[in-house]
Amino acid sequence: MPLFHVYYARRPTFHPSGELRTPPFMAAALCLSHACLFEIEAASLDDAFRRMQGESWSPNGEARELLQALDLHHTSMSVGDVLRDEEGTYWECLEQGWRALPCDKPREANDVED
Repeated sequence: MPLFHVYYARRPTFHPSGELRTPPFMAAALCLSHACLFEIEAASLDDAFRRMQGESWSPNGEARELLQALDLHHTSMSVGDVLRDEEGTYWECLEQGWRALPCDKPREANDVED
C-alpha cells in the first residue's frame, strides 16, 4: 500500500489556500505553515483522508499530546491540510477533492523537512 506523509495546518482556516485573502501554499514553504504528523499507509488520497479522521486514528483522544507538542489544534484532516505521496507530490485537501501544490523549487530541493 502507498505511503503518505501527513501535514496539518498549524493555524487551520478550513478553506483552500489562495482563497479569502490567503496566499496559495507552496511546497517548499510548507514547513512554515504546517507540521508533519507522521507517515501512513493508504490506498489513495481519499483513503488517507478517511484514515486521518479523529474517530479513526484517535478515537479516545490518544493524539492529544502529539497535537499539542506540534502546536496543532485539530485532530481530523480538514480542508487546507496536505498529503505528500511517494513520488514527492504535495496534495492540498480541498472542499471536494485535491489540488497538487505548485513546485517552487526543483524537485530535488523540494522536500520539506520532516
